[in-house]
Amino acid sequence: MKKFILLVCFLCVSSQSYSQLLTENFDYTTGTALTTNSWTQIAAVVTNPILVSSPGLTYTDYIGSGIGNAATLVNSGQDVYKDLTSSQTSGSVYASMMINVTTGRTGDYFATFIENGSTTNFYGRLFVKQAANGNLAFGISKFSISVSIPAIYSDSIYSTGTTYLVVVKYAFNTGSGTDDEVSLFVFSGAVPSTEPAPTVGPVTSTQADAPSLGRFALRQGTAASAPNLVIDGIYVETSWNNNVLPVELSSFTSVINKRDVTLNWATSTETNNSGFEIERSVLNGSWSKIGNVAGNGTTNSASSYSFTDRNLASGNYSYRLKQIDFNGNFEYFNLNNEVNIGIPAKFDLSQNYPNPFNPSTTINFDLPTDGKVSVKLFDMSGKEVAVLVNEVKTAGYYSVNFNASGLSSGVYFYNITADNFTATKKMMLVK
Repeated sequence: MKKFILLVCFLCVSSQSYSQLLTENFDYTTGTALTTNSWTQIAAVVTNPILVSSPGLTYTDYIGSGIGNAATLVNSGQDVYKDLTSSQTSGSVYASMMINVTTGRTGDYFATFIENGSTTNFYGRLFVKQAANGNLAFGISKFSISVSIPAIYSDSIYSTGTTYLVVVKYAFNTGSGTDDEVSLFVFSGAVPSTEPAPTVGPVTSTQADAPSLGRFALRQGTAASAPNLVIDGIYVETSWNNNVLPVELSSFTSVINKRDVTLNWATSTETNNSGFEIERSVLNGSWSKIGNVAGNGTTNSASSYSFTDRNLASGNYSYRLKQIDFNGNFEYFNLNNEVNIGIPAKFDLSQNYPNPFNPSTTINFDLPTDGKVSVKLFDMSGKEVAVLVNEVKTAGYYSVNFNASGLSSGVYFYNITADNFTATKKMMLVK
């Protein structure tokens, strides 16, 4: 079984504090600006706003792979930032992200840390350029660049149209005030479990160290030098650790029973597993939480879980699990297949639930064809007391919620008439 590996940006929590400072999977509506989705504009430039694009990027075993959408950066326009959960003034800060470059041009930075509270002091700048051989080179600088303090680039061995996992590290040092270091890691395959030698760096300079790092920014640069690229799965952390995630998932499947979907999943081992949130998405829609299942903490034994999503309308659905450990770290597991709730094979009227009830209950009915539908409620004497449905419906599965707060306790009957089908069932209101 293939393990889900915790890469650089989804890092273990130290005994003192939670290491995750920012998570951005661009799980927003395609075509909207980042400034309408929790990012803040830098300065007054509003041309070429950074937009959410689809599909998102993927990278094998990366925690941010395949979640939500992405963002597309062009070679001039609006720049934006997002605050970290806390300002950092010591230790190391790592920003990891998936990058797919369309055009490299002559070289400019497109992502950077910002001093806490500032919109002008950028540290740990990430560059990309297209070299003379046609390949790409990634680069970094500690602060601003000049003729005497240029950006430092990798070898020109990377390709346009390929997704890379890129990590920028800013290390606070306690020496002279100009000795902080910036390192760059570029991966096209598996990430080592311990921090390797960087692709570029460590880079320092005579420029002053960052007083703090409190924001992360995306920048669109200048028209002649800035790249066009897609960026996704941005995670900012305070440590490097790609140990095995708290949960090793061995299977995740679905079973359809009429309008109900049962999700079954199993784990091989668990460490610090608080539980799972179950999320559902209608085709091309946003994700919503529909339930949760408690985990088994720490165990080396296999565990099985199940959750049933009931009374769905006809349509296509996607599911994913959000596994959360006791420290607040989380990861997503996506169901590989799309679930389709089709059209029922025959007419049916289900028993209301709950029953007995007070004051609300739900009635389900199935329609294999389009047509006029009537659902009515009668008392013991046969008197009609409510009309629940009286309209043309398309074929599918339906639910009607009925509130009987205006009726007296007792036995009632509900009846459906649709095409040549009719059925009656009894319900009991107990106040």
